[in-house]
Amino acid sequence: MENSESSSKRSGLQKRLIISTLAVSFLAGLMVLGLIYYTGKSALKETIGATFRELAETVSNNIDLSVEHHIEESRLLTSAQSILSSVEDANLLYEGQTEDEIKKRILEIETRWTGAVGVNAYLFEVLNNRATDYLKEFMRSGEQGMHNIIMVTNERGAVVAATTKPGHYYYGDQKWWRSAYNNSIGAIYVGDVHISDEFGTKTFDIATPVIKGGKAVGVLLMSHNVDIFFKAITTAKVGNTDHVMLANSDGELLFSPVPTSKEQKIDKGLLEDIAKEQSGWITTTADVHYPGKQSIVGYSPVRITYTLGKDNIDGKRWYVLTSQDPKETFMPVFSLLLRIGIAGLFGAGFIIVLGYLNTGKIIRPVKELQKGADIIGSGDLDYRITINTGDEIEDLATKFNDMSAKLKLFYIKLEEMVKERTRELEQRSEEISILYSIVTTLNQSLDIERTFSEALKTLIDVMKADAGAIWMLDNRRRAFAIVASAGIDLNQAREQRLSELFEYIGDKIINTGKPWTSENLTVDERIEGFTVSEEDYIAIVGIPLKSKDKVLAIMYLLNKNIRALTSREENMLLSIGSHIGIAVENSLLFAKLLRHDEPEITG
Repeated sequence: MENSESSSKRSGLQKRLIISTLAVSFLAGLMVLGLIYYTGKSALKETIGATFRELAETVSNNIDLSVEHHIEESRLLTSAQSILSSVEDANLLYEGQTEDEIKKRILEIETRWTGAVGVNAYLFEVLNNRATDYLKEFMRSGEQGMHNIIMVTNERGAVVAATTKPGHYYYGDQKWWRSAYNNSIGAIYVGDVHISDEFGTKTFDIATPVIKGGKAVGVLLMSHNVDIFFKAITTAKVGNTDHVMLANSDGELLFSPVPTSKEQKIDKGLLEDIAKEQSGWITTTADVHYPGKQSIVGYSPVRITYTLGKDNIDGKRWYVLTSQDPKETFMPVFSLLLRIGIAGLFGAGFIIVLGYLNTGKIIRPVKELQKGADIIGSGDLDYRITINTGDEIEDLATKFNDMSAKLKLFYIKLEEMVKERTRELEQRSEEISILYSIVTTLNQSLDIERTFSEALKTLIDVMKADAGAIWMLDNRRRAFAIVASAGIDLNQAREQRLSELFEYIGDKIINTGKPWTSENLTVDERIEGFTVSEEDYIAIVGIPLKSKDKVLAIMYLLNKNIRALTSREENMLLSIGSHIGIAVENSLLFAKLLRHDEPEITG
């Protein structure tokens, strides 16, 4: 039965050791995986973040160059002779007419134009002149579909030439026209990306004044298809799922290669992070295409939107963003973790085999330890455990043996401590008894002489002193003097020496309010100018008798042999002195009352 139980315990311990080993290995593996994940992810963030920042900068620079290029193209178009001639001819048509007549004529044509009623002649003229041919030839030489329309207006905002039928005849009330014409001064106008009602697509406009003789005589408009305009310059990629987007300072997503809703806006917090004049990268969970996932976003401002006038781009700024599917971003880390995890599973199997083989060697000495612990625990502190494995278990057995030896010493010391504590309690009881005796004595009489006598005798007996005296102000002598003594043969010479010594020590006690002791006056450097004869006392204790922090008298205890006080004895004497001081004050008050009550004797 016992063998079966022992075998069961051994098997259980062996299982626990194997499980513990696996648990430790598993936790260590988790820590390693966590460290790899954290450091790998941080390194990837830094690397990919820097790459996305550079990509955003590159795309931003490309947009700057492209916008500047198209502005330059529009300027070249306005300088073409066919454009200038058509605009000048259109402006000559208004000669001799009043301002009201001109406006009335233009608005009449605009009404018929938008209603498509009787404008064939005007439309034919617009779409079939030298300027229109020139513009169409320019469009054919460029990327197909880049421009929604290129058209030219005269100084009144009326269409002169266009690559396709425009939606209106009159554009003088449009912001782009007013900004570019600029009261005949002329200025470049670059518009923000917007949804065009006329073309039904996202549109980006550049308007350039037609200049003749330093004066604006018309305006040329280039209307670009945003998807085609920006697609060519935002195709740079560093992976399969990353893409470049363009947003303005209002958070509107102007361009994205990935389809989004027309009113897609960037999260306000993300906009605050990227709307800066410097490029950079951040991690965010507010990515437009991967919301809720931690994504890396690179960003860079489009510099030209900072240098154009305030009327351009509706006073807004453009920012380029780059982002990627977080799965692709952190795939290298996840792949590495997977490979390490598979390797860890094989390692766990190997650990189980080794654990099974090695735990058997641990069980036998552990059983011996168990046996020794039971014997020592039963009280046999002389028993010693014998294990010779040459490892930590043997060291543990040695520690058990040392522990049993120390326990034996501890029990011996504990008995001594109990005895010492008993002595302390006895001393404390004795002190309490002394205080009770003193207080009882003091409460029995209001006679000051009896109070002094009884208190002095009690303290001499308690402190095992050879003699004692009380030194205080004697009203009859009008000086401090010995007013009570016990155990002292007070001849005149001795009283003189003691009075001088009491006065010297008394000054110090009165000033400090604390006891003054000397275990050997013959070698005490504090006593200057005093000699102690052989028949005098060489150990002295001065105890202030105080009431309300005022020293009323001093009790001196004298010893013929060397006598040192403990701190406990000093505290006890200080407490006794306070009780006696209060009794002295009460006696003095009582005596004063008696004197006042005595009748006066008359002659």
